[in-house]
Amino acid sequence: MNGYNHIFNKPITNRNKTLRTSALMALLILAMFTISACNRGGPPSGRPIQDDRQAVMVEELMLRPLDEYINVSGKLEGITSVVMSSETSGRILQLNKRLGDRVAKGERLGRVENEVFRIRLEQAEAALTSAQTALENAQKNLNYAEASRARNLISEAEYNSIFSGFKAARAGFDGAKAAQEQARLAYDNSFLTAPEAGFIANLNVSVGQYINPGQPIATITDARTLILKTGVGESQISKLKTGQSAEITYQNSAQIFKGRVRGFGISPLAGTSTYPVEIEIVQPGTLLPGMVVSARILTTRYEDLLYTPITNIVKEYDRNYIFVIVDGDRAVKREVVLGRSIGANVELLSGAEAGDRIVTTGAENLEDGSLVTIRQ
Repeated sequence: MNGYNHIFNKPITNRNKTLRTSALMALLILAMFTISACNRGGPPSGRPIQDDRQAVMVEELMLRPLDEYINVSGKLEGITSVVMSSETSGRILQLNKRLGDRVAKGERLGRVENEVFRIRLEQAEAALTSAQTALENAQKNLNYAEASRARNLISEAEYNSIFSGFKAARAGFDGAKAAQEQARLAYDNSFLTAPEAGFIANLNVSVGQYINPGQPIATITDARTLILKTGVGESQISKLKTGQSAEITYQNSAQIFKGRVRGFGISPLAGTSTYPVEIEIVQPGTLLPGMVVSARILTTRYEDLLYTPITNIVKEYDRNYIFVIVDGDRAVKREVVLGRSIGANVELLSGAEAGDRIVTTGAENLEDGSLVTIRQ
């Protein structure tokens, strides 16, 4: 029996050990799970954890001034830009100016072959002098004939002959004067004379080149004052007034140039709905004709206006909302009534007031009452 009990009790003892080992392993796993949970830190009851809060940026609403602008763009032109053309034919013998030089009105840029024109002018001037002398003599004879006829010292036939001689002398003088003026014009046209003051923007000829009447010689541009020629739509034209200030910017310069509205058309350009507008830049500085610039024209200045960028408005169907921060870290959804759209901003008529802090970034992921983290 003792042997039997020994054999029978051995498996019982091993099974107890197995149960104790399983129990210890279960307790160990439970302890590890508990420690891990403690390390993670469970969320407080009824309140979301800090990491789950939506990060947002806010602005404080206040009554502020707001300027309304019309934005346009276009290419700059000189206040005058004249294409100088040849008035004669011949070979260019001399050029006194180069590309980029400044010229005064009436200044000579160069000349073509003009010796023949000079000789013709001298001949015409000599002929005019001779005709003038003949006219003076004929006038003296006519004066004497009139006095003699009054005293019956000459016959009517003699007077008529003297009078006819006077008319012929006067006609000869008029013809000689016209010929002299024509010769003078031909001679003057042999000099390449600037029709307007400005800078030589283009020079199309060179010494030795043969030119013909009407051929372009140079483009002369006055760039001391530049003109931006652009246009606006029919919804904007009523806001324009002559003399309104404008700010001009060029993409390759950080400088802001000052301008003013020089004038605008009261009817659109043919085939379009665009009304032409001209903006004058009096001190262009580094700006040059041909540059494409942008300009904004100040049309209206509002005072004490409650507004916000239109991107801060959350639209749902036909209603508009903003998220207002309350209790320091809670975003509350609030319906607002909008007013005028002014550039990228919109007027807030009701639903918001000065002092409200509204969400400007991160509103797309918010719900009414969401807790937030405010970033600066």
